[in-house]
Amino acid sequence: MKHQLINNPYNLFFGEILMVKKILGTMLFALLLTSVSFASNPGDDGDMGSSNVPTASPAKVSDNFSLSSTLRFRYMVEEPYTKQTSNYFYFQRAYVTMKYSFNDKIKARLSLDFDHKNRVALKSTSGSTVLANDGTRARIKYAYLQFSDFLGIEGVDAVFGNYEQPGPQSYHNTIENCWLDRYYAYGYSSAVTGAMLTYNFPSKWGYARLAVANMNGYGYAGDDNKAKNIISDVWVTPPGTGISVFGWTMMDYYAASDNEAKNTIFGGGAEYAMGKTLDVGVEANFMENSVTEIKGSTFMGYVNYNVLPELMLVGQIGQMDNNTDVDDDEIVMILGGLNYQIIGDTHLMFNVINEGFDVAGESQNNMRYNLQLLINF
Repeated sequence: MKHQLINNPYNLFFGEILMVKKILGTMLFALLLTSVSFASNPGDDGDMGSSNVPTASPAKVSDNFSLSSTLRFRYMVEEPYTKQTSNYFYFQRAYVTMKYSFNDKIKARLSLDFDHKNRVALKSTSGSTVLANDGTRARIKYAYLQFSDFLGIEGVDAVFGNYEQPGPQSYHNTIENCWLDRYYAYGYSSAVTGAMLTYNFPSKWGYARLAVANMNGYGYAGDDNKAKNIISDVWVTPPGTGISVFGWTMMDYYAASDNEAKNTIFGGGAEYAMGKTLDVGVEANFMENSVTEIKGSTFMGYVNYNVLPELMLVGQIGQMDNNTDVDDDEIVMILGGLNYQIIGDTHLMFNVINEGFDVAGESQNNMRYNLQLLINF
């Protein structure tokens, strides 16, 4: 039997916990309050942890309080390999974000996350099942307090609560705003509970972050690990170049009863952006498990090109290898698509996705066609 990396974050990404009824009440209250005036730059308000939840520009309710919402819908033609879906419309995801500024140095954020319980897995060989009309679940995505110039130290920010993990999360935002599917990677949960410090380099060159987190498992899974994960990342963006270079690492102590069992994860990449016309990036990630000594790797590249102000061409190629010591176990995904801006931050997307993998030594291909609607308000 082929071994897999223990606690593979990709496979555990869809772990769930139930929300209390008060969250639903808060959601309804937030929707009733939402106004229709928006700023010009989505999510660009300087707060940490915003990049992995694509939202519209905050709608100001008062001088200190703002709201924004994101809705995602998908239509999938029959998926040919697993035959799990056919002529399938479904609600994929929604976010409601509330932000409050106590002053120019202290801010708070609450983001609620709603999704379909049985979304179609990107990886066809994962064995996931899809049950149509199986309802929607609600959870807390982010809930934190953020301090700028923490303890009077210029350039140092601090976050406490349920916040975005360090790592290539800003990079994920580019992908999700285009085709809404995460690529194959040993990334990790986009949110954890703990504390994080960020040092911002002078002259806006970038930042370096260090976090000590009490992870609640991957995604929304529960966990009570005694060992605290140590996570860090560095971004460098030379002014005027359009180039960003980043690297990150994590010591992932995933076993509550064994502080020696861990996954060591590290990766890095580069991105080049030319205004709003062209965005190109590459990334590589690596993982090793201390118990099984199994090593895995992922590689990914993407391009976004605006042929017209309202029309974007998107492309992506990615490969995941769950065990580098085993031959022919890689999964390769190639994606191409169009992203049409209907109005404001509302987009209609069409994607063609082909996956290549081996089953019992025989090469297989899975071609899928997705039509998606992304609404921000």
